[in-house]
Amino acid sequence: MPLTLPDALRRVLPAARWEAVSGGESGAGVWRSQKYVVKVQARGSFPVSTLLQERERLRWLAGRVPVPAVVGYETTGEHEYLATTRLPGLPMSDPDALLHPERVVSLLARALRELHALPVRECPFNMTLPVVLRLAREQVLAGGVDEADFDDERRGWSAADVWNELVRTRPESEDLVVTHGDACLPNLIVNGEYVEGFIDVGRAGIADRHADLALTHRSLIRNLNEEYAERFLDTYGRAFVDERKLAYYRLLDELF
Repeated sequence: MPLTLPDALRRVLPAARWEAVSGGESGAGVWRSQKYVVKVQARGSFPVSTLLQERERLRWLAGRVPVPAVVGYETTGEHEYLATTRLPGLPMSDPDALLHPERVVSLLARALRELHALPVRECPFNMTLPVVLRLAREQVLAGGVDEADFDDERRGWSAADVWNELVRTRPESEDLVVTHGDACLPNLIVNGEYVEGFIDVGRAGIADRHADLALTHRSLIRNLNEEYAERFLDTYGRAFVDERKLAYYRLLDELF
């Protein structure tokens, strides 16, 4: 389906050939030109995060860690639109990027350590367990969970089964940092020896660092193998890693 922009965005974006991008799991449609990216999301579809929330996070992260610049945000009766600059380079999940797995592991660990080192007291976005578990429960009650997409270890589980296990095994404390919220390989753009930036930051905010580490670790297993996933944890710093929390936040992600 071709991209149809609201008039206000057409006035700020140059005429371009827009290419639809596939492969995302956010629920938003994504189009890109040579220099820009436009995301389109239906309003009222119970998304985990809105594009307005992503815009606010991009604005806050700008100048703190590398992220795309916001070009414009508009809404219509049915959709919201977010336009940003396009970062040069490739997603870390791209086969060409994965030709250098040691580099990917090193850059991932360095980028997340940099993000997690931001001052928590300055971050206005709360994604701690009380907030996210409430969102998860709303997802379950609204029937918004794709049970067919559960990890292999939870095949045959229902969303209610996952919720009950989350309540039963909830950690007693949180190691709070500024997190990305969906720190999988497709959401980091690499350009040679550098990370050009984080994308899809609509769930960024204050949370336990394992909210990121668990998804990065799983993403490395899927895109490379378990050896490199473990090497990532070594490079990030084993002193920060709690295996039980890794399992818990993988479980939590099933409801999103």
